[in-house]
Amino acid sequence: MNLHLLNYRLRNCLTTILELEVTLEKTHLGSALQSEFTVLKEVMQRLDNLAVEEKDVCRIEAATGRFLAELKESFRDSSVPELSFTRTLQ
Repeated sequence: MNLHLLNYRLRNCLTTILELEVTLEKTHLGSALQSEFTVLKEVMQRLDNLAVEEKDVCRIEAATGRFLAELKESFRDSSVPELSFTRTLQ
């Protein structure tokens, strides 16, 4: 598969998660996830130089989907109305 397409798919996963940073900072998870957001930002900066395989991207896409599903479930009845899950993985 085309390396650029794989990098695009990986970038989409990372962007999806990073877009939640500001919202999650307002919750009890904010401080716990701060170091993870820092790592994701560093990976985003080096993404064009990373050689990734489709199996790895598929695994990351699945993990991103599970992460979003868990967050959605956790915040279903919460008082965080701005937590939006309208973005989907492409």
